[in-house]
Amino acid sequence: MGIGSKIQEFFEPQPGWPLHDLTGFKRQRQIQALWIGILAFLLPLFMYYGNRVSDCFRDSISHSYYIPFWGDVFVATTCSVGVMLMFYRGQSFPERLLAVVGGICAIIVALNPTNGSGCDALIAPSRIFFETMTNTTVSTAFPPIGDTTGKIHLGAAVSLFIILAIFNLFVFTATDKNNDYQAKRDNRNKRIRNRIYKVCGVLMIITIGSLAYGLTADFKSCDAFSPTTGIFAAVPDCTPAFWDRNNLTFYGEWAGLALFGIAWFVKGRGGGFLLLDETPDQIFSKPYWWPPRWLKWIGQ
Repeated sequence: MGIGSKIQEFFEPQPGWPLHDLTGFKRQRQIQALWIGILAFLLPLFMYYGNRVSDCFRDSISHSYYIPFWGDVFVATTCSVGVMLMFYRGQSFPERLLAVVGGICAIIVALNPTNGSGCDALIAPSRIFFETMTNTTVSTAFPPIGDTTGKIHLGAAVSLFIILAIFNLFVFTATDKNNDYQAKRDNRNKRIRNRIYKVCGVLMIITIGSLAYGLTADFKSCDAFSPTTGIFAAVPDCTPAFWDRNNLTFYGEWAGLALFGIAWFVKGRGGGFLLLDETPDQIFSKPYWWPPRWLKWIGQ
């Protein structure tokens, strides 16, 4: 047997590896939901750090698009969440359709930047169209492309948050009648999961409302852009209003993404050990992927 045949034999299909049954499919769906939740939860943490090491703290997570290096992380992470949502099969066609629409919205949010610099500083390097002048002011960091791009970004972002709230309030709380464990009336873990989903959903609605208030209120903003001078103060000695000065849009979006991540982490059962239907008498269980030899090592 040649080396090529040996390599081919190494990669031959293994018995039981493909998804031949409902259990295997369920576990795959849970892992997918788990990673959607993890990435959504980590994204604002990454952007917070990126803003802290940047020359200025941006007004929103979406404005992190313009931060050198961390803007690429924002785009890559958001697109990853969007792609995984698009390929999330769910447990019904309506759930599948909702996930696909949400995934498309996430990709639009990532690739279609919001308007403005999101920064009240005079100088703010950008990850795109970087060009410095003698006074180190960025001249082409935020090209004046009109309001259309910003409106598309805003519409996609709002739609995404609403879709995620619908998942929490109505989709995840539904009972799978094909699941013998979940259909039991005394399945305590299902009730706990539903409470978590509902709390996350209600808080997301409140977050959306607060962000809408921050968007529509007549706040004084110093953020402005000129194609000739770059970022500048729109009003001499301008002091941003309380909302922008404390970056409340950023922290509101952080809260929404954290709630999104928590709900999907629970939906993914933490990777196979958290609030399982099969063990309604205990919150934490041994993961299905836990190698048996490890159990011997720890005396179980």
